[in-house]
Amino acid sequence: MNESEILRALSEKEHLRLEQLQVVASEKAKTGTPFGYLLIRFGLLPAERWFNFVLRELKIPSIDLSQMEISREVLNSLPEFTCKRYQVLPIHRGGGKLVCAMVDPSDESVIRELEKITGLKIETRVARESDVRQAIDRYFTQAGIEVISPTRADGSGKFLQPTAVREVTESSAVGVVEEMVAQAVELKATDIHLEIEEEGLRLRYRINGMLYEFPPPPLELYSAIVSHIKVLCNLDIAEKRVPQDGYFRMKLPSRDVDLRVSVYPTIFGEMVALRVLDKANILSGLEQLGFLPETLHRWRMLLDEPYGMLLVTGPTGSGKTTTLYSSLNELDNVRRKIMTVEDPVEYHLRNVDQTQIAPKTGLTFAVALRSILRQDPNVVMVGEIRDLETASIAFRAAQTGQLVLSTLHTNTAPGAVIRLIDMGVEPYLIASSLIGVLNQRLIRKICPACRETYSPPDEEVRELSPDLVGKERSFFRGKGCHQCKGTGFSTRTAIHELMVVNEEIRRLCIHGATTPQIRDAARRSGMRTLREDGVEKVLAGVTTIGELLYATRKEEAER
Repeated sequence: MNESEILRALSEKEHLRLEQLQVVASEKAKTGTPFGYLLIRFGLLPAERWFNFVLRELKIPSIDLSQMEISREVLNSLPEFTCKRYQVLPIHRGGGKLVCAMVDPSDESVIRELEKITGLKIETRVARESDVRQAIDRYFTQAGIEVISPTRADGSGKFLQPTAVREVTESSAVGVVEEMVAQAVELKATDIHLEIEEEGLRLRYRINGMLYEFPPPPLELYSAIVSHIKVLCNLDIAEKRVPQDGYFRMKLPSRDVDLRVSVYPTIFGEMVALRVLDKANILSGLEQLGFLPETLHRWRMLLDEPYGMLLVTGPTGSGKTTTLYSSLNELDNVRRKIMTVEDPVEYHLRNVDQTQIAPKTGLTFAVALRSILRQDPNVVMVGEIRDLETASIAFRAAQTGQLVLSTLHTNTAPGAVIRLIDMGVEPYLIASSLIGVLNQRLIRKICPACRETYSPPDEEVRELSPDLVGKERSFFRGKGCHQCKGTGFSTRTAIHELMVVNEEIRRLCIHGATTPQIRDAARRSGMRTLREDGVEKVLAGVTTIGELLYATRKEEAER
């Protein structure tokens, strides 16, 4: 069937209106996303009905991905970003052909693109949308999870049920908590999630930004574990109906670790989330945070300014707090008085006066900031600018002699100016006080023990940077080994976008310029975008092409 025949069949057999199909066709023309996948995403056709339509009308054979094991050699036939973009997975290679499981195996433009990338004849099989999504997640997003996590793939190791013979004691609960924290530190996990569900307990660690499942403690110990954690945080052990937040420090053989705790009630009981605050991560210096030399020099010059506003931006979990703490740690805290207002205080810094806000008692960011300015500080760190009142006080402080550092949720550095104006901050305040904006993301680093060179397809290189196509460059990836638990990645590093505010940008702020206009001015003054910063790290063998494309896809789409 050609495209017009497929549209006619969808209209007649599935009763889709012409205007609905035109909307989908328009989106496909803009994004290149397969037509059938868009039908599912738009909610016009349930995934199962599309699958049956392809089988019945297009006579394309199906494949059950849940019953297959695909070799890494075959998976490497297509770049990760191509598989995610077109919802396709290579399943067999041989005889000059590549067999691919696809959500929409009827899209000729996608098939031609795949043949161009691989240089092979593409043979298609239809697969359920949920199967393709789960397979991509299994083979790419969470590759190596079976090695990292001791739970078995069939789920039989997922929950531990009560044994009815184990003695529940306070000391056993204490040992479990200590073991969980020690294991998290050993695995370099940032969070511990202990959850209770209908089937039993669930224990997960967030490692390099992704959650991995581990065998949970015995179910009969759960209440004692939660109570022990509450005692450590000075929380109310009798209160099980409302969320509670706390903090405690644990002494491990190697070092002390701070933990921020959130206890949250669910229909099956209380679940606990612990944020592992390892001070070793912030005391290693700004050099360890992934700054390119030129960007680091410009950021340090901004930190040396006597007054002004510095913002660190990015989504939740992008490392903003670590960058702020590392920056404060570099400042001369003997000759300069440094004060912070945070929610919550995540790390305790020497010679820095830190305050945690308490909205229930009336101590908000704005109230604390007003009082702090009467303490004669040189440097003030505000955990987050959340509202107009806090922003106005912070900017006036920056205008009257303090160096103020804070965070803001924006996708780009130039976008911070528009975000502040939208909040209601006067443009003249921004122009006179803002001296720099650092936007950042976290990306996974290639494991140094199993790093190897490879030749990516031109299409993958073109997506990274058209200027690199056809040039002799080395690209790297991780094969997976025992040191990285099979993932091919080790720790994480940051990519940065630093906008230093100059006279041109100040004039644009006052005259109500748009984000693209501010971005162009920042680029002229030397700002690298997140993608450009990341390209340098890809070429240096720090990270992979797929990891960078995934981390910066949203920002590039907005440009």
